[in-house]
Amino acid sequence: MKDFYIKSKHNFTNFRKQKNRKDFPVKKCKICNSTERKLRYSIGDYNVVECNKCGVIFLDLHKDYDISKLYSSDYYLERKEYYLKNCIVDPSCRIENPNILDFKEGLNLIESFKKTGRLLDVGCGMGIFLYMSKERGWEVFGVDVSDYAANFAKERFGIDCFVGRLKKANFPDNYFDVITLWDVIEHFENPIEELEEIRRILSDEGIILFDTPNVESLMRQIAHWIYMLTGGIFKYPVKKLYHQYHLYYYSIKTLKTLLNKSGFEIVKMKNKTIPLTKAKGNRLEKAIVKGLSMLEKITKREYELLVIAKKKRIS
Repeated sequence: MKDFYIKSKHNFTNFRKQKNRKDFPVKKCKICNSTERKLRYSIGDYNVVECNKCGVIFLDLHKDYDISKLYSSDYYLERKEYYLKNCIVDPSCRIENPNILDFKEGLNLIESFKKTGRLLDVGCGMGIFLYMSKERGWEVFGVDVSDYAANFAKERFGIDCFVGRLKKANFPDNYFDVITLWDVIEHFENPIEELEEIRRILSDEGIILFDTPNVESLMRQIAHWIYMLTGGIFKYPVKKLYHQYHLYYYSIKTLKTLLNKSGFEIVKMKNKTIPLTKAKGNRLEKAIVKGLSMLEKITKREYELLVIAKKKRIS
């Protein structure tokens, strides 16, 4: 026990020293362009840092980042409970998993603003949401950086899907009535640049819908204090919650800053718990996530934020 205390104290001292260092490689915040930041967590191949100016939290990777290589077939097959085990991909599956229920709720929310029209799903994955939208009368298009996912959407559902970055798709101005980004904006290397392109191709009366992790969720607060109280020794919870697939993590405040700078304003925002199909891990870990999700709902500090936004009027 004494050895553990000494080791914890030593690691905490090193963490505090590293947190206050000024000489680690500087990555500019893509929300406010500030280079002033503080270290929150040091996790192997990357640091998690917080911008001192706008408060957004983002990853400082210690290696080159190629998003297209991350989303190979292996990525989707490792997450088959989320992507493949549902009644859309597999009609023999009788149970609608939380992913499908999320998409249904999203469509209902969209249709409370827009009944039909032209819909683009950015980061469309395997095309499940687009198929559901198409079945309800929407004219649908998709964009995804993954060859595997985009080809699945094309071949399985007949979705018009562009492989690559959104800007390279060269959609016309004001072309879409609705643009959705399910679990996507946290992946953007340059969030403002991507949202400005979305604003360009969205009709003046159009809306965007997206969901993204809530950095102020109860789970993340618990993981933060576990990391701090162990002096950075026990990294597992923060490593699970701040991983290489997500580059930016938003609170309600920083999300509003991002949208304002990109020319959008929020129409509706709500908290939502994590679909358990997203929770990777063993049975114990999933049981913990389920229990914490219940607490999050009670305390109104849920895991994700769901947002509807529209173009901000420029006078």
